[in-house]
This record gives sequence, C-alpha cells and structure tokens, in this order.
Amino acid sequence: MSQRSFRHLIGAGIGVAAAPSMLFFFLDGAMRTAFLSVTMRTFHMPGLPPGAAAGPPLHGLWLAAIELAAAGALAGVVAGAGWVSPEASLVAGLPMLALDFYTHSSLATLAGVMRYTPSGLVLPFQEAVTSDAFLLIGGALIVSALAPWRWRAGQSRAPWPNWHAVGVIVGIAAIPALWLVLQLSEGAASNIGPPGIVRSDSEFLLFMVCGAIVMGLLASARWISPVAASIAGVLLLVVGLFTLLMPSTAQNVIVQLVYGQDWQPATETLAASGWLVFFGGMLLAAGTTSARWRRESRSGPERAAPTPGPMLGPAPNPELAP
Repeated sequence: MSQRSFRHLIGAGIGVAAAPSMLFFFLDGAMRTAFLSVTMRTFHMPGLPPGAAAGPPLHGLWLAAIELAAAGALAGVVAGAGWVSPEASLVAGLPMLALDFYTHSSLATLAGVMRYTPSGLVLPFQEAVTSDAFLLIGGALIVSALAPWRWRAGQSRAPWPNWHAVGVIVGIAAIPALWLVLQLSEGAASNIGPPGIVRSDSEFLLFMVCGAIVMGLLASARWISPVAASIAGVLLLVVGLFTLLMPSTAQNVIVQLVYGQDWQPATETLAASGWLVFFGGMLLAAGTTSARWRRESRSGPERAAPTPGPMLGPAPNPELAP
C-alpha cells in the first residue's frame, strides 16, 4: 500500500470516528441551551418591555459552551487541517447530508428516525432538522473535501503577494453573510427570525446551501487565505461564548445595540442557541490548522547558482602557448 493510500485510509477512519462524536456534542450542547433560549424569549412577551418579565435568573452554561466549541473544533480540523486527509471530511459530511435529505422526505421518515433517537436528544434533533443544521454542517464538510489541492501532495504557491490582506477583507465581508444565514436557520426552528427575507421553502434552502458553500470555501479553498476563516470564526465564537457564559450581560448589550420587535429577539435567540459557538469554532479551527499557512511565495525559493560543469572538447596543448 502506498503512503498516499494509507493516508486516505487513516482519514476515512478519522471521519468515521468524528461524525458521531461531532453529532453528539452538537446535539447535547444545543439541548443544554434550550432553557436559556426560552428564558430569554420571555423578556419579549407581547405587552412587556424588555427586561420586565418575571423569570428565573440567567446563568452561564459552561458545559454547553465546552461541548459546542469542541464539536466545532472537531469539524474545523476535519474540514481544513492539512495533516488530515480529505477523506475524513468526506466520510463525516456524507451522513449529515443523507440524514438531512432523509428526514425532510416525509413526516413518516422523520418520525421513524426520531423513534430511535435518545430521549434526551429528541428536542435538539428536531430543531436541527427544522433549521437545516445538518445541511449546513454536512455541506460545509463536503465542500471542503472537494478542494482539489487537498488531494495532491506537496505545497502550492501563493497566487498573489497580498494574499493575507485580501483574506482580511473576505473574512470581514463573510461575517454579516454567515450571521444572516445562521439567523435564518435558527429562526426556522424557533419561529423567531428576521421578517420579510425568506418567503418560501425554496428560498430558505437556497440560503442554507449558499451558507454551506461559503463555510466550506473559507475552510479549505487554496485561493482564500486562512486569515478569512480565522477572522469570521473568532467573531462568531466570541459572541456565542459571551452569550452562553454571561447571558444577562449579553442580553443587555443586545437590547442596547439591536432595535426592532423582530430583530432584537431573533438576535438573542441566535446568540443563546449555540449555533455561533459551533460554526465559529469550526471556522476558527479550520483557519488555524490549515496547511495554507506554510505555502511558498510566488517567486519561489531562491536557487543556488549552478556550478560549472566539466569542460568538453579536446584539452588544450600547452606546447602551442607562446
């Protein structure tokens, strides 16, 4: 067996082990954030100003934050790490896509799958199906696996001198786009989302597919600097961790910065759901572990001057010299 075949075989094994681990940490972490999301919604009941609803105090969810961050980091390493074969992301992403398409085929198939779901994970599993979270995760992993450079050995050269500078711009531009996609995704499950943007199931599916493609490209595309994935991932991860660990303070900040009867609760619900922690951790891990940091410059390494070879032809006769 060649070294390349052995690498892909190991990658397939990593994907088989990563898929259930990632799925469990994601669903269990989302389950632990369900009470926080519901509690934050009570502060926006009709007829009550923000913060006027009587409810239990908001406490930080450390275990949920750790589980979601671990699941996102695992997905990011599988999607973008240079030392992991793309077989890993391919093997881990295909079951996610198959699960999403199968559960959306009919209510009977969804009920059949949920019948074998552990009782403690039924609620987050249904939320993940409704929000197309499996499509986002599986699609991003599949897109990252399809990057041609991940299947070839050796380093490739940077396409332009200002590669990282362009990556900064791309990462900043990707933040609002990904935020909108995740807000639409979470809003489909909680029925609290941005108004007037999605008017049909086809439009919602288009947003989710575009979001998966963007995350997959940020994680693995060789013509995009890993700075882009790192910048987008850091902001999403920080906002998500801030909300999960200090929910009362985060809610006050959101009330001051976000206006509107629809946008404000939608933003709180997204921040408290754990979506930002998972997908932010995924992009950050993919950016920091990427092999794209070790690429050669466009001019290439300096080469030593060639040494003169042996002189060809007949040797000069010293007797003919004056």
